[in-house]
Amino acid sequence: MDWREWGAEAWEAAKSENKPVFLSVGYSSCHWCHVMAHESFEDPEVAEALNRNFISIKLDREERPDIDDLYMTAVQIATGRGGWPMSVFLTPDAEPFFAGTYFPRHPMEGHPGFLQIIHALAGAWQDEEREIRQKAASFADGLRQVLEKPIPAAGGRIDVGLADSAVVALREEFDDVNGGFGGAPKFPPYASLRFLIRYLEVREGLPGVGYLEAAAFMLLRTLESMALGGIRDHVGGGFHRYSTDAEWRLPHFEKMLTDNGQMLWLYSRAARLVDDQGLKLLFEEVSDGIIDWIQREMRVGGFLATALDADTEGIEGATYTWRIDEVPAVVSEVYEMERDGNFAEEATGERTGQNILFRSTVGSRLYELDDLLSIRNARPQPGRDDKALLSANALAISGLAEAGHTDLARELASRWLGLARNGLPHQWVEGFASHEAFLDGYAYFAEALLDAGMDADPVIDQMVAKFSDNRGFWFTGIGHEQLIGRQKPFLDQAVPSPNGVAIRVLRRAGRNDEALQHLTAAFGWAQRAPASAGTVLTECLEQLALGRASELAQMESPAVAIRLDPPLIPLEEDGWGYARLILDIPLGLHVNSDSPAADWLSPTRIELDGVYGEASFPESPNGRYDGTAEIDLRVKPRGAERQFTVVVFWQLCSETECYAPSQATVKGEIL
Repeated sequence: MDWREWGAEAWEAAKSENKPVFLSVGYSSCHWCHVMAHESFEDPEVAEALNRNFISIKLDREERPDIDDLYMTAVQIATGRGGWPMSVFLTPDAEPFFAGTYFPRHPMEGHPGFLQIIHALAGAWQDEEREIRQKAASFADGLRQVLEKPIPAAGGRIDVGLADSAVVALREEFDDVNGGFGGAPKFPPYASLRFLIRYLEVREGLPGVGYLEAAAFMLLRTLESMALGGIRDHVGGGFHRYSTDAEWRLPHFEKMLTDNGQMLWLYSRAARLVDDQGLKLLFEEVSDGIIDWIQREMRVGGFLATALDADTEGIEGATYTWRIDEVPAVVSEVYEMERDGNFAEEATGERTGQNILFRSTVGSRLYELDDLLSIRNARPQPGRDDKALLSANALAISGLAEAGHTDLARELASRWLGLARNGLPHQWVEGFASHEAFLDGYAYFAEALLDAGMDADPVIDQMVAKFSDNRGFWFTGIGHEQLIGRQKPFLDQAVPSPNGVAIRVLRRAGRNDEALQHLTAAFGWAQRAPASAGTVLTECLEQLALGRASELAQMESPAVAIRLDPPLIPLEEDGWGYARLILDIPLGLHVNSDSPAADWLSPTRIELDGVYGEASFPESPNGRYDGTAEIDLRVKPRGAERQFTVVVFWQLCSETECYAPSQATVKGEIL
């Protein structure tokens, strides 16, 4: 394969040769990335077809999360799902026209194979280039609108009810038996658990009763279940990426620093919070195991590596699984091993004769596991991604500080500060720092410095200067490459919301007026999607505890002038009267159309009272009206009454945020 790096050389080649671009995005510990590389990219026929018809770019998503986020959004819009490897075909102007994730080399279950897709797209580019470019440009415009989608309007002020209702919403989605939310596959809900911890810590000091029992149940059941389950590496410490089942028993074996840094913080904090002695000891055991794993397996050049692969020599989980005759009887009994194996492959669901360790009850640690670790260390090991990411290291530093390992936390933080020149680097690879850090790097690292008791003010100043527009923070800032779209990340994913952490950092650094300003722009997400906005929600809770929440008022919408033309409507020969409802919209703002571009936006709509009638809305390809919008009305008297009212509902938005929906009444009369 003739792979190119993302950069000017590749894009100039695409334009000069008039070839579309095949962009493959993955990361080192991604199982299906390795599968597609082996099946397709190492296949001579596939490589020849790609080299002949496309400019092929290979990208590590962790090195360029801005590019990954942009095109992953495109994949999700196009297919309704996402994942890695990400496979996107682009015009020479970097606009996507075909997108997906893993494509098998050969046709499978009615789906075409990757080589068929390559030939079909190459042929389409030869025969229909103009149409492809037009559709790609239109798709890119829609993608840009989604990325830069307005913040959902916040209704009213933050009060205790917001936090309480979030607990109720989480409770409705909670798995009472296994902990966590939803079914398989199941991911650790880091931000929601952190919100529940803070809710338990501060709720008693706020008005009303709250839902402390429900919050404690969800928190402790989830932490206990994960600690006992196979998602935790009982032998070597730390946690695997996620569970392929709903019971936390069968892991996807990849181990990531981001996950374990957050787990370390959660279990260390929860160990101090819980009264039950058995759970306290279990949580401390988990924290100690994560620290041991970090020290033993993740140190590289004074920093922390990014991840360990799920595979060993091409076999999923080979390092971590056991035959029952390889372990002492007491271990096989306590950890529920089976003669035929309790582990099934993620891809096929087939039993392999291998076992993973999990248990059903809290109990003392078996020191026979230390012997198993020695045996396991002699086996072939999964590959390690040795690049060090600032954002991942920062989450680990915060976890280490929370666990009381302040010296190690400060040592790691000082290493990163030593790399800073005109800003923080995004990564350190083989002795070299590269790329400017993104918002997550600045926000997470500023918090890590605060957690370690170090001076965070210079980092916070740079974060605000480079990423803020006073209504939240952009993920990319001054100095970053300008892509076809960018966004403000308010929602939590596998890592906490960078905006939520940035707001938290401002509050903790004594800059709460700034924190309030950004939180006012963000707390609509806490109202709209509490399960996905745990970090922002936690900051709402913090403002309640500080007594400052009353300052987070609903934004007052600028005026939209509305008039009926004419106000006195004559009847035509067909028995109907015709008029226009005219909306004069403030400069620089727009009103959503009757069919806005996204379901979180409130449409413009009309209700007529006192007459028969209907409204005809103007067409709007981009789902918005700006300047002056004219809505045609057709009305007919209802009985002898000639006066009527028109109720207009609208939502006013800028390019980055929306105001709360508004309404007004206009009176008219039929002559």
